[in-house]
Amino acid sequence: MDDPKKLAVFRGALKEARASFDQAKHELTLTESKAYWLKKDIADLRKTITALAAMCSETPWEDALGITESCAEAMAVEEGEVSTQAVVRRLEAMGFDFTSQKNPSASVHAVLTRLADRGVIEKLTQDGGGVTWRGPKYDPQSAEINDDDIPF
Repeated sequence: MDDPKKLAVFRGALKEARASFDQAKHELTLTESKAYWLKKDIADLRKTITALAAMCSETPWEDALGITESCAEAMAVEEGEVSTQAVVRRLEAMGFDFTSQKNPSASVHAVLTRLADRGVIEKLTQDGGGVTWRGPKYDPQSAEINDDDIPF
């Protein structure tokens, strides 16, 4: 650019756009972090409500989440690689009511497959045909040994 005044205007606009971008990116990071912790708190509160309701001989309080939303919520906070059965157990611990499902594992597997197809989670197929799942917060450092890892 030959005109120094125009160049100065463009540089000023570029500096302002970069600052706005950095601010928006920072706010998004904070919001995503807050959403992660809120989802984790909600999952923990569901577990607490389910346990307390059982101790009080009451039926657990139910919210409006269906199986798809519940699976997405369970996977949203999952940092490890999990089996379908582990997700079923997590949903049960969250108080999800499977009475309307003929085969809870098959239903959860189908939902997880759809979530993977949409790119919400990752589906991993093992050599023997088994499937495991990774949520959006997957962290290879958090790999834990659980009952599904023990072959006997």
